[in-house]
Amino acid sequence: MKTLHVAEMIADGGRDGTVETADHGLSVQLSTTEQPGTVTPEHLFAGAYAACFLGALKNAAAQSHRTIEGLTVVGRAHLEEQDDGAYRLAVELRAAIPGIRRAEAQHLMNLAHQTCPYSRATRGNIEVRLTLD
Repeated sequence: MKTLHVAEMIADGGRDGTVETADHGLSVQLSTTEQPGTVTPEHLFAGAYAACFLGALKNAAAQSHRTIEGLTVVGRAHLEEQDDGAYRLAVELRAAIPGIRRAEAQHLMNLAHQTCPYSRATRGNIEVRLTLD
């Protein structure tokens, strides 16, 4: 196996603390209050998953000999409390794939879900719903 990239973030203070890169190029103040302008750990997870999935979706389109302009993915991460008091994550990935038929767009979503590193890492561990705009 060949490592392509290593990302390092330093967390301090937990869910109401900060996360930042080792070189301090990015620092994010976290909050559990979910007020406008605040960021939760779930925001970061949703953004990272959406970005990774978008890359996988572009690759799936390219492998299908399709060039799609205006492709976007919205990620939504849900922190849920189960009946037994334990917590779990669930994710929605909503894609806008303009200019192609819905069935083909769904096929590309399914292909991307097979290859996206985040999808592979979470498969069987969390619920991931794929939807189209």
